[in-house]
Amino acid sequence: MPLFFGERRVVGWWAAGLAIPLCLVAFAGSAAPTVRPLLSVARSAVVTRSPAGVTIVSAPLAFEPVTIRPRRHPLDGMSPSELDALVKASPDRLGPAIVGLPNRGSLLNPITLESGDGIEVMNDERRFATAVTVSSLRAAVAEVEREFPGSVLRVGDISGRRGGYIRPHRSHQAGVDADIGFYYRTPAKWYTKANAANLDCAKTWALLKALVAQGTVEYVFVDRSVQALLREYALAQGEPREFLDALFESPAKKDTLIRHAWGHLTHFHARFIDPVAEETGRRARPSLEKAGLANRSVQRRSKK
Repeated sequence: MPLFFGERRVVGWWAAGLAIPLCLVAFAGSAAPTVRPLLSVARSAVVTRSPAGVTIVSAPLAFEPVTIRPRRHPLDGMSPSELDALVKASPDRLGPAIVGLPNRGSLLNPITLESGDGIEVMNDERRFATAVTVSSLRAAVAEVEREFPGSVLRVGDISGRRGGYIRPHRSHQAGVDADIGFYYRTPAKWYTKANAANLDCAKTWALLKALVAQGTVEYVFVDRSVQALLREYALAQGEPREFLDALFESPAKKDTLIRHAWGHLTHFHARFIDPVAEETGRRARPSLEKAGLANRSVQRRSKK
């Protein structure tokens, strides 16, 4: 059954796993966030040791209550007039902000993705992102590096310095869309088409799994032929079939986290979720428009 987080539809195996992590980064939108106590009790086998040997006793296993307090947004408690003054005097103090939508918006105070530590940025003019996009990419690459030292991931277009339309993309306007390369068995040019002979399935699956596990990815677009190669490899490594069926697209199930898209035989297109930057943009937009800093927040649509 699909779950909903905010206005997003969360589906598949990862829905339950994301429920708590996403609550931790969600914002209540007020100075007094809601407090949610959770208590989970399960029945489990408890092992006890005695001089006579090991005894297995079936007993309730109780967990301590956990209180989830949504983090306060940096702009909580700020009045419209105070926000106007902040934007006019020091708009950079807002931090990264998404104004509008990923396919019809702009980006304020972006974070720059730099080359190094296992990442090669392919276009310095299109490497601007939100904090979550950059941290998620770096964390996933670090996981690949842990398993396969010396690996280098190429990252293509994210967004321009101020977001907005960049040819030829329909999205990539708000710092949360990234073109992420594959790992190959031998050195290959950027935008090389992947196939069974050249794709390094071990590294590429490690990257994809690390990205998904963080809970910051909304979806990934990639050609179904690459999906098939990665799914076959993961299955051979012992990944549960149910997990893979829910993760990868199939003729019977299209609404999955990983989906087919034409033109993605050379790279992944990942959409990240950055609730902080989204909420900052939503709250600050009236002030930004007054200050003339959101004039690119609505961009024309274009065919990709």
